[in-house]
Amino acid sequence: MIKKIGNKMDKLIEAMKVAFATHFQYYVKSHGFHLNLVGSDFSEFHQLFETIYDEAQDNIDSFAEQIRAIDSLVPMAIPRIVELGKIKDQLATQDAMKMTKELLADTELLNKLLADVYDLAGAERCYGLQNYLADRIDFNAKMIWQLRSTTK
Repeated sequence: MIKKIGNKMDKLIEAMKVAFATHFQYYVKSHGFHLNLVGSDFSEFHQLFETIYDEAQDNIDSFAEQIRAIDSLVPMAIPRIVELGKIKDQLATQDAMKMTKELLADTELLNKLLADVYDLAGAERCYGLQNYLADRIDFNAKMIWQLRSTTK
């Protein structure tokens, strides 16, 4: 178990909680977009959004375990996730291209947060956490490429 070392570890823990909450919001939003698609390109977008939300859902538990491994509790209340997370809710139904552009921006935002946490983890010599984050960053980079290509 890692012991807290001054302010740096506190910054890492807080950054992990923000990234986790944002990741959770990302899952909910991408799943909601998947469920509410309509239009002539339904199948194409439905599959793309499913890939995104499936992967995000599959990583909620492992993301939470990374927070527990640095000796902290995981945000679990919806109001706390909304407070910490950086993704804006989308309450109105949009066309598939607008959803895609919004998910692109959200994926870029999430990847920026993960990269910041990666740097903090390196400063604390949390190499396993860095490995986990590197995998997340790489997957999101692929999704950014696919989402961006879809919007052209």
